[in-house]
Parts: sequence; C-alpha cells; structure tokens
Amino acid sequence: MQLSPKLILWHFSQEFSLKASPQITSEPCLRRAVCHESQESPSGGLIYVASELCAGFQSHPLHSLMLVTAPPDPELLKQFPNLCYLPDQDPVLLLERIGRIFRKYEEWNQALFESRMMNGSIQKLLDLSSSILPNPMMLIGMDFTIIASRGTSFGELPSSVLGSNEETADLILALKQDPNYEAAFHRIGYFYYSGNGIAAPSLCVNIRRFDRTLYRLLITQGEVPLDDTFGFVLEYLARVISHALSTNIVDSHDARRQLHQIFHTILTDPKADYVEVSRRLTDCGWLSSQYYLCVFLKTELLDYKNLTHRSIISYLENIIPASCALEHKGNIVLYINLDYCQLSESEIEQKLASFIRDSFLSAGYSRRMLGHFNFHRQYVQAALSHQAGSRKFPHRWIHRFNDIALTYLLEQTTKKLPAYMVCHEKLLNLKYDSENGSSDLYQTLRCYLENRQNATKTAQQLFIHRSTLLYRLERIGQYLRSDLSDPDEILYLLLSFRLIDMEEQK
Repeated sequence: MQLSPKLILWHFSQEFSLKASPQITSEPCLRRAVCHESQESPSGGLIYVASELCAGFQSHPLHSLMLVTAPPDPELLKQFPNLCYLPDQDPVLLLERIGRIFRKYEEWNQALFESRMMNGSIQKLLDLSSSILPNPMMLIGMDFTIIASRGTSFGELPSSVLGSNEETADLILALKQDPNYEAAFHRIGYFYYSGNGIAAPSLCVNIRRFDRTLYRLLITQGEVPLDDTFGFVLEYLARVISHALSTNIVDSHDARRQLHQIFHTILTDPKADYVEVSRRLTDCGWLSSQYYLCVFLKTELLDYKNLTHRSIISYLENIIPASCALEHKGNIVLYINLDYCQLSESEIEQKLASFIRDSFLSAGYSRRMLGHFNFHRQYVQAALSHQAGSRKFPHRWIHRFNDIALTYLLEQTTKKLPAYMVCHEKLLNLKYDSENGSSDLYQTLRCYLENRQNATKTAQQLFIHRSTLLYRLERIGQYLRSDLSDPDEILYLLLSFRLIDMEEQK
C-alpha cells in the first residue's frame, strides 16, 4: 500500500521534532524507504534517508520524500518540496521506523481484505480501522440511516436513524437548511465539511452509485487531523465499504415491518381486500374495536433534496407511541392507535406542533374514527384538511377537518357548477337589486337568518327600528314568495350566502 509524504511526516511529528519544506504532497506515491548515496540520483516512489544532503544536490522528484538528519541549507528547505530535516536522528533507526509505519498500513489493508473474503460486516471494517483512523467514525445513508458507527453515540439511536429522537432532531433540521451540506451531495473524493454550529466538522467521502451519492463515510474531530493528511486513507476505506455495499451485506433498516406493509397496501391498492387487511391488523394487535387518528404531513422541497423523509418518519414513530408513519406520494402519513398511545389527542398535537413548525412542515388532521375500514378515508380526510385549510388559513401550519368541513362542503358544491348557478336564484336577484342601490333587503335577510330569526337582535345590529325591520321582512317575503318558516329553505339560503361570498373571494 502506497503512503503519502504528508502522512509519513505526520507519524514522525508524533515522536520527533522536525522541520519540513512548505510543499509536502498528500498524494499516496511512496512504496518503501532506502538510504541515499551521494552519487545516487533520486527517483520517484521512494523515501530517501541521508545524514546530509550531498554538495551537488539541486532537486529530487516530486513523488519522493527526502529525510536528512544534518541541518540543510535553509534556502533549500524553503525551495524544494518533500524535504524534511530531523535533527540528531540515526538514519538506520529512521529506516526501521518507516518500515513499521508501512507494515502497520499493510496489516490494516490485509485485515480489510480478509474481512471481505469472509463476507464480514461493514461494522467490522470500521472496527478494523480504529488503529489507523481512531477518530469517531460513521457510515450513513443519505436518508440519515446509520449503517455503522464507531466511537459515536449515534449508533444507539432508536431505529438507527439520525433525527429519530428529540436530542438529534435539531441536527437534521440544521443540516437540511445548510447550503454547504446540500452542496456536499455532489462532491467526489474526500472533502472537509466545516459543520454549522450543531453538526460537528468532519472529513467525508461520498460513496456513489450510478452518478448519485447514496452513502457517506465520515470521521469527526479526534486524534488525526481533518485535512488531506488522511484523506486518501479515508477514500481507500470508502472503496472497500463500497464493495461491501454492492454485495448487499449491510443490514437494512428499511425492513418492511408488517404494519408498514399493511398501511402501504391501504394507501396504494384500491382493490385491497379489507377483510384480509383487518385480519392482519388484528394479528399486529391493532383491533377493530379501537379508535384511530390519521395525520397528513406536507413536506417541503428541502426534505426531498436532502432525503430527510426517513428521519421524519423515525422521529414521529419514536415520540408518538403506538404509531406507524410512512412516505406516500412524497409526503408523510402518520396513523396513531389512540387506545394504545397513552397520550390524549391534545397531547399528541402538542408533541407534534413544535416539530412541525421548526421543520417547516404543515399538517392536516383527520377525525378520530373507530375500526379498520376507514383508514383510507381518514387519509383522504387528513389530506383534504391540509388542502382546504391551507387555502382558508394560509398562515397556519396545522389544520383540522372540523375547521374546514364547511369550506370543503361548499367547494364540492361548486366543483362542477359555479356558485351563481347553484345558490338560491331569488336570493341572487335580491343581491343584484341591493347592489344597484334599490334596497337593503339582501343584508337585512342575511342578518336576520344569522341571528336565528330574532327580530329584536337583528334590528339592534342593523341600527334600525323594529317596525322598519318588520316592513323589510314583509317585502323580503313577497320577493322570495316565502314566509321563511321552512327549515330546508332557511338552510339553502344560508348556504347560498356562503357560496356567493366564496365566489366573490375568487
């Protein structure tokens, strides 16, 4: 295994004092070390150890490293790359030390190879690398699934997904909004991620397939520096891990748990056998005698670009007991068994509210319903709550169906015909007359009906005498040819007022 001049000098700097030229390459180009003879012309790929530079020394190949134990001309130290002075060191001992460094990396390389031959896990590859890269290390999927980790606390997370609990949710939110993190998706080779105040700085390598980044290997601050000194070492380990990933030996955290399979069928299969679905749910302990709630969460472009759906799903399932969350059409659908949840509906909303706001999500809530046969309808209801609620209350991020039920009803009424063709025809004519200034009967009728036909209260609100109101009501009755005693007609008139309002708002 070839090493770089910068890596060799880093190992020496841990034991000896040294002075090196400012130009030390990090490219792995060195194969072995030799003693330098004065008449020998240096060649690439070698580490030369000498007591002093020969008098005729002018340069040496860029892909080699020259170590001297006698002080060289300071100008030479500044001028030539990959030149290092180690004062008062025995050249023979330096050669032995270099040999130990090479053997250390060869043994590591051999251990990785043997692990792959034995079809060892990715976790094993990370553990084998602790002597070379002792810093905390992690391999994550770009959906924040933790594939393997060493020396970090993240490996103990529920569901092994970053952002799956309250302690790490802020981390995912910070990464999602960080343009540097988003730009790192497209990086090739090792690179330094500077962090953002919540996420720690790290040295990273993207593992790509079909020109798309699927995983990221990273180390955070620790014993070795997060610069190009160990960049090629991390790249080498990433190539080995990439081979392991291609053989599908990684344990998938995306295993289709039975509840997820059932709800996926409910949401995607219009011909699903609901008797069979009910039986399978009962086998999972979700009974037809229990109450359920559905929450529709609208995700944003940042979630799609940064692949945070998996993190959101894991977080929801961890903070809401007896819940099942899954992605559907780019959004998140959360089902909650209210009998098993141990939280009231208000407590569920409180738990979700801050997360929804801070994550730039918005949500629609269905009504609580009994049994297994309304799950798809609950999803539709929750999605409609969000759609209609976002139009009616655009400043809110949480919408409940009860708040928009009338709006939904009115919108459905005018889905095929406009409001002026659906509402009460004589009321519409009355409105046109009022707009032309010929009467105040339209507003008088509205106020009278909205006050439940209470003449005294209506007259007070209109600032008119009761006798004036009664006169107007008589005229309205003649116009509508109605005594306003039929409940169905009153309901129709009230709905017509709302339909006309909705049409005017459009």
